[in-house]
This record gives sequence, C-alpha cells and structure tokens, in this order.
Amino acid sequence: MNDDFLSQEEIDALLRAAGDDAQAGEGDADEQGQAAHGAAGQQRDLGDLLDDFEKDALAEVGNISMGAAATALSNILSRKVSITVPSVKVSTFREVRERYPIPCIVVTVRYTEGLEGSNVLVIKETDAAVLTSLMLGEDGSSPPAELNELHMSAVSEAMNQMMGSSATAMSDMFRTKIQISPPELERMDLGEIGDEESLDEPVVVVSFRLEVEGVLDSEMLQLVEVDFARDAVMRLTEPQTADSSSKETATEARAEDEVAAARWSLDLSGAAGSEVQPPPWRLTREEAQGYGELGNLNIELIRNIPVKVRAILGRSRLPIESILRLGPGSIVELDTMDGEPIEVYANDVLIAKGEVVVVGEQFGVRITEIATPRERISSIR
Repeated sequence: MNDDFLSQEEIDALLRAAGDDAQAGEGDADEQGQAAHGAAGQQRDLGDLLDDFEKDALAEVGNISMGAAATALSNILSRKVSITVPSVKVSTFREVRERYPIPCIVVTVRYTEGLEGSNVLVIKETDAAVLTSLMLGEDGSSPPAELNELHMSAVSEAMNQMMGSSATAMSDMFRTKIQISPPELERMDLGEIGDEESLDEPVVVVSFRLEVEGVLDSEMLQLVEVDFARDAVMRLTEPQTADSSSKETATEARAEDEVAAARWSLDLSGAAGSEVQPPPWRLTREEAQGYGELGNLNIELIRNIPVKVRAILGRSRLPIESILRLGPGSIVELDTMDGEPIEVYANDVLIAKGEVVVVGEQFGVRITEIATPRERISSIR
C-alpha cells in the first residue's frame, strides 16, 4: 500500500513544477499585455503629432488643390470627375503597406518654390489603367491588364496637368507663388517597399475618394511628411512674405485705400494745376455713413463658411400677360447684350463679372474683372 502513496519529496517536486508553469503563464500574459499596451500607446502618440485644427487645415488644402486637379482631369477625359473632401490621419508606412499590398502607381511631387519638401500620390494600378483607357479614346470598360511605356506616358501627362492645376490653386490659397518639378512616376508594389527601420516612421495620410463618371469609384492617397504638413499649416494660418515684417504688412493693409487713391490721381500728362479726381470706386464720407458700419471683420472666423455662388446671364421685365403666354419655344429677351460680361454673386452680393466657358460637360464662368467696393455695397442696399 505504501507504493500507492507519494512521498514528501515527490509531492514537493510536483508543487515546484506547478509553480513554474504558473509563472510561465503569467510571463506570457505580461508580454502580450505589454505588446498590446505598446501598440495602443503608439496609436496615441501618432494621433498627438497633429491636432484637430491642423488636420482640418490640411483637409481644406487637399480639398482645394485636388479639386483643381479633378477639373484638369475632367478636361482630359471629357468626363465628369469628382474628388470628395479628404480625411486626414497620422499613420505609419507599415500600415500603408498593409492597406495597399497591391501594385500601385506612385507619383512623387517636389516643390521648388513657395514650399519646401515633397508629397507622394498613390493610385492603384488598376485605376491608372482605366484612366489610360479613357485617355486613349476608349470607354474604360476594358482597361489594359498591364501598363506599357505608352500607358505610363499617358498617366504621366495626366498627372503633370493635374499637379500643375493643384499648384496654381495652392498659390492662390497660400498667397504666394508655388512651383513644382515635373511629377515622377513609378510602378511599385507597396507590399514590398521599405525596411524595418523606416516602416514605423510617422506619415500624414490624406485619403480621397476618386470618382470618374460611369467607370471608376476608388480611393487615392496622398502621403506627406509630418514636418511638411506642419509647415504648410503654419504658412496657411500665418501668411508672411520674406521681405516684409508683419508690422509693415498691417500698415500697408490699413493704408490700402489711400495708396490706391494716390495712384489714381497721378497726372500722367504732367500738366500743372490739373484737378485731382478720386477713383471711381471710392466712397464719399456721406455715402460711407449711409451704408453703415462694416466693422473690422476677422476673416479667419468665417473662412470655412460655405457660400452660395451664382451667375446671372441677364434679366428681363415682363408684364403678367406676357408671362402667362410663355410656352415651349418662347424667347425671353434679356437686358444683357451679346459679348457683355455676366455677373457673379456670392450670397446675393455682386463679387465679379466674367464670361461663360464650358468645363467638360458643365458650364463655368471665367472671371474677367472683380467688382469694385462701390458695386459690391450697392448690390446689398
């Protein structure tokens, strides 16, 4: 019977073994917990690299610049092209590679003036094939299975025009001249790029939804370095020329009316005693008081408020009797003469005049002159 019982030494050995197993299990759990905590901490750290204001500002830059690029692409393809408002997040190259392990067309754009740095556009190769098919006069339903040299040349031309339009739009937005080098295209499998040291580097990922009427509904990425993104936001929110101090800029802004009036009153003929006339748009003191106080408006507070813009081809006054007689084929004569500019209104305030143009399959207005302050104020009386 003694053989059926364990000795004290055997019992102690079993207890020691059980304790070792428990410690090993706790060690594995600790390692897994630390790994999960580290991953969560990394996500928090990435999210802290840009605040919400900076992300919103970058989204607005992307919206305007890529909106101009979409217009250029629409002209090339003769189809309606739309790019939605982008989403902005800080990620890593590893996450981008895992999200797009497929062959892509990578477009590198380097800024040569106005901004310092570069950004990268990522387009799926299959999407680039559809664009190529449309550029070659096809309907896009049977894109090439593989892009050859001719196809890549077509994509390069499209990207060149798109990025040129984008740079022009950014110049207007940043109020400084922005120039880029010709875009560099490369076919690349994102699942194979990068090394282990660089894969966890932070990168700003701007995602756009690209839609081409009837043939394409996909996503396009823009990759930007964090430092470049911060610099762009700083330049956007604190515009400042290299050769002028902020104090001088403010002084010039306050004296704008006086400078313009002086320029207008110059006697180019050199005749003495000529009567000095105010510029035609300058309001008299009585007129200004009649319109009320406009106030010192901080434009930054209203910059992102949407405004309805409409263009008026012309107007006409008709008696009710004539209106009741209108039917298909009737012609209404407008007060605008042939060749006269049409008026452009923002929230029913005259802002500019221009001429009708056709953009793709839609009408547009090319601005030819900006409304004077007198015209703007008169339109809201």
